Amino acid sequence: MPRPSRRVWLGLMVRYLMLLAVVALVASSVYAAADAAWRPTVLRLAVAAIVSVILIHLYRHLRRQLDAAPSSAFDQARSAPPADPMVPRQVLRLQESVQYSVRSQRYFRQSLWPRLVQLGEERGLRDPLQEPRGRPWLRRGPSLAAISEVVKRIEEDGSRIGDESR
Repeated sequence: MPRPSRRVWLGLMVRYLMLLAVVALVASSVYAAADAAWRPTVLRLAVAAIVSVILIHLYRHLRRQLDAAPSSAFDQARSAPPADPMVPRQVLRLQESVQYSVRSQRYFRQSLWPRLVQLGEERGLRDPLQEPRGRPWLRRGPSLAAISEVVKRIEEDGSRIGDESR
């Protein structure tokens, strides 16, 4: 009794021979009816059909084998979801606070502005901070650029004072 893999290949060869016979029968009929200028084209199309079927079958067979094989460590690492960067909660809350301050003048005045003033005092600012103007027609707080300018001023003045004390 032949081995199972040998039986599979034997069946495959029989199917390819049957395909070859059918394509040869059709191609010979068309070849006989075709004009002499078209006969090489008929032969090329028949060979292309047979080769295409064989290549498709070979591709599917190899694809199944690759899918069934255990994945390598590289493939497992590649398919793993990316790790979320760990951002401290305090930074996330500060980011949300700035976003809410841009959306609401009231939130800016009651929440973020006192914190900025306190930070400026802790860093030893010489001149008091001036509150950036909001956008009253939209009932919005100051723009991100205005808040950024305040933070830059706190950084610059605070760093100069730290340099002078050294």
